[in-house]
Amino acid sequence: MKVLLFMLLGLAVAGGAWSQPYEALEHIDRLVDLSGIVMVADTGEVVYQKSFGFADHQSKKAIDEHTLFPLASLTKPFTAMAIGLLQEQGRLNLDDPIAEYLVQFASNPTLTIRHLVEHRSGLIRDLTDQRVISPYELIELEDLVDAIAKAPMRSKAGSTYQYSNANYQVLARLVEAVADQSYESYLKEYILQPAGMAATCVLEDFGPPELAKGHAHGNLLAGYHFSHAYGSGNLASTVSDLYAFAKAWKAGVFGVPSKLLGWMHGSLQDRAYREHTGHLGSGYATCLRFFEDEDLVVIVLLNTRFPDVLELVDALSAEALGLSINHTDGREWDPVGSSLDRTVFQGGDGDSLVLQMKNGILMVQPMQGRPVYLKRVGEGVYCDLEHPLFTHHLFADESGSLSAYEIRGLVRSTRYERVF
Repeated sequence: MKVLLFMLLGLAVAGGAWSQPYEALEHIDRLVDLSGIVMVADTGEVVYQKSFGFADHQSKKAIDEHTLFPLASLTKPFTAMAIGLLQEQGRLNLDDPIAEYLVQFASNPTLTIRHLVEHRSGLIRDLTDQRVISPYELIELEDLVDAIAKAPMRSKAGSTYQYSNANYQVLARLVEAVADQSYESYLKEYILQPAGMAATCVLEDFGPPELAKGHAHGNLLAGYHFSHAYGSGNLASTVSDLYAFAKAWKAGVFGVPSKLLGWMHGSLQDRAYREHTGHLGSGYATCLRFFEDEDLVVIVLLNTRFPDVLELVDALSAEALGLSINHTDGREWDPVGSSLDRTVFQGGDGDSLVLQMKNGILMVQPMQGRPVYLKRVGEGVYCDLEHPLFTHHLFADESGSLSAYEIRGLVRSTRYERVF
């Protein structure tokens, strides 16, 4: 409870903004025992860099700018860049059917390279989800692609967005088939060496000894065999190398930045950015975010599964941009008798969820996924002990009836209105 109350007080300092440069990181470190490194670069200069925790918690080896981290899904935009460069070289076209290059997909003639890049293929999300393969065992890339091609489709190719690791595993094999060289050698020749990313490497097995060790809640986690994530999560890099990549990107080494593939787009208080995150269950989380108009780069590499990496990136971004953090005010709602019948709420994007309370424990059930159980830490305020960077708020209307539910991070809020 003390930690939660400290968090609630800490998030309110300076009228919704942090009073000292990057003070947010100090608050977060007290809450969740950070382990990793962060960097902020503005207009071509590193303005903030700090490491937390250890690369190896047993030997107490320190983390620095040369510490190697698995990038997890931050690998994907590098695979997409390889595809984009192959198109620039005239060796493929994004709208070509993948079956033209990989015979495994002969029975799916409408599936294109673009569908894979944009996560609209309809392919299985990940073979490990279905326990078809183990993340701890070797699998050859050809066998991986064979199994993906044989797996049931989730939807018709091109019909809907569905994030998929399998997409990028297939794309890695496509790079090899078209370039007539290994995925690793193509990336080194056309991306890593031109960007000056000397330390970045493709992980073929369990990773080299110098790789930061993944953990959760202070416990060392068993490492994955990276063959199962080929092209989708098997690059390793350092904060220095990722910054070198950001500078090469800005300088146009790989063409016009706006034409680059594989990145996610978003905005923070109307400041547009592109980014990609990465998460591995073996204890890693990563993010590289570009604010192109502001020439701002934010990098976070963690060798721990907690906290939510985007909360760190948002906090760093807000401070670097001088943004004020203002959450919606309202009248808090507390239940009578510590109970609440099943009540439906809907967000602005049409997402729905159900709230229910029994014995003072608030359950939040999304339409898809597992329920979250929250403990009351103040009037109308609840918290998930597993994710202490978020608070959950219940609001009342003018008549005192429950009207809204809001999830607050360090910077952003997501609000759901009650469906009557």
